[in-house]
Amino acid sequence: MKSFVPTRLVAVLLGVALLGHRFALAQEPADIPEVRVTVPAQFEDLIQNAMAPIRRSATVNDEGDVWQLFRRLRPVLRDALGTRGYFSPVISRVPDANRLIITIDPGPPSVVTDLQIEFDGAINEPQFAERRERLKTLWLLGRGQTFDQAEWTASKDLLLRDLLSRDFAAATLAESSAQVDPETHSVVLRVVYDSGPVFTFGPLQIEGLNKYRPDLIERYNTIEPGDRYEQEKLLTLLSDLQNTSYFSGVDVKVDTDDRTPTHVPIQVSVQESDSKRLGLGAGYSSNTGFRTEASYQFNNLWDKAYTLSTGARLEQKRQSAYADLFFPPSRRGVVDSLGIASDHQTLSNLEINRNSVGGIREYRFGSNEVRLGLNYQQEERQSLGVNFGATQALVSSASWTHNRVNDRLNPSSGYIAYGQVAAASEQLASDQDFVRLYGRVQRFWSPSRQNLFSARLEAGTVAASARRDIPQDYLFRAGGTNSLRGFEFLDIGVLDQGILVGGRRLMIGSLEYTRWFKGNLGAAVFTDVGDVADNWSQLDLQKAVGVGLRYKTPAGPIALDVAKAVNQPRVRIHFSLGVAF
Repeated sequence: MKSFVPTRLVAVLLGVALLGHRFALAQEPADIPEVRVTVPAQFEDLIQNAMAPIRRSATVNDEGDVWQLFRRLRPVLRDALGTRGYFSPVISRVPDANRLIITIDPGPPSVVTDLQIEFDGAINEPQFAERRERLKTLWLLGRGQTFDQAEWTASKDLLLRDLLSRDFAAATLAESSAQVDPETHSVVLRVVYDSGPVFTFGPLQIEGLNKYRPDLIERYNTIEPGDRYEQEKLLTLLSDLQNTSYFSGVDVKVDTDDRTPTHVPIQVSVQESDSKRLGLGAGYSSNTGFRTEASYQFNNLWDKAYTLSTGARLEQKRQSAYADLFFPPSRRGVVDSLGIASDHQTLSNLEINRNSVGGIREYRFGSNEVRLGLNYQQEERQSLGVNFGATQALVSSASWTHNRVNDRLNPSSGYIAYGQVAAASEQLASDQDFVRLYGRVQRFWSPSRQNLFSARLEAGTVAASARRDIPQDYLFRAGGTNSLRGFEFLDIGVLDQGILVGGRRLMIGSLEYTRWFKGNLGAAVFTDVGDVADNWSQLDLQKAVGVGLRYKTPAGPIALDVAKAVNQPRVRIHFSLGVAF
């Protein structure tokens, strides 16, 4: 790669390397020489940072040492100012026997008078004409602007990254020069990018498999041989493999040797993780109380990469056990699973025992996730020793999630929408005909980095002639964390012969404001409203207000809320981790 950089600019680049961390004069140790600098305020931090490394190593005992320190600092200060486009500063010393006093006149700034962006390689073909013009619009340091070393470097990197992102896997910055004329205070910039040839993908080359067959990795690959090169496709394959439980390490790359750019093999190197995992845990939820749990996962059932996940959880208000079987995804990204579960739960004065078996088919495309399910459930209910008998339902369902937030774990802008429809028929192993509709939308927006607003709206309805033989899972209740804060967990429903049960209509709304302070800590205020009833006309929206603390973690925000329902005297504490969608 050729590069022409004038002598003065070489000195500028060396000066950049000497810039240190911010240097606070008031906090300096006593043995660091005192240096006073008179310079325009806009350069104070730049100058102090440039001087800091030399001052820390200097010793001043007499007039000769002061002069020696000045001679060491002067070229460093000149180079530092050069990074901002000031190449002709006047740097002088005010005589003083015991300390160094420096005055700096930055002089006039040097302005970019000409910019030349040129391309070599396949990008000069007519099919890339629009892309060449778009690349030029990415340049940050244009004609008429004061030269700035940071923007010069950032501009060169920005165009190269864009070239490398698509089609041109071997692109390079072939030439770059910044010709500075100190007398006319002008800078002429020139860059030449060599795109190299257009690359296309070839087949997978897989290394590191012992327990699993190659078709496991091929299932996650959506790249077809002959597709044009895109970094994003490689990153997607890398992310998809990393997010599985099969591998503890993954590397995905292509050989960028421009002598063989067509059908370049995709090199996938993996480290298999342990196939068997045993987990033991304990915790607390403000919804269901203290809990202990045990889980077991086996990732290679019958040597087919089927994943068996089973476990049991004991909570104060709920006890459950489950076993799920997950199949590897198809080449089209379809994921199938089967599961069985048994659950005992106490909600207010109602005890519920349920057993279920079902299957789910999941599709993901872009920001959308679609799930199709079929679930058979038996449920028994009792209250105060009275058994209300058993109900059963064979329920088919479909749900859709559309995620458009900027960060799935710590969102600050965008929205997520969720909708579900479920249906059962007396003609197909169900005790009651019903259709259940449910939707939820949550919106995030940030007028500034410190301020975050969020709004949530959810609504649901069950169409049925009666609700008595509908399992509680398919009716609605509200209250608790991620629902109506200030109320007991699922303590809002409808009364049936003095027993609180799920209702056929749901409406909940929430508004929240979070103020983020320095670091990851924040404080929030919020209000929640909502109710559950059997008919829309019977809804009597319950209100609650509260305050909370927030702390950002890699797994999402930790939230500790103190909330009070307007019509209840008790204050309740709610705890959650992550954003509940």
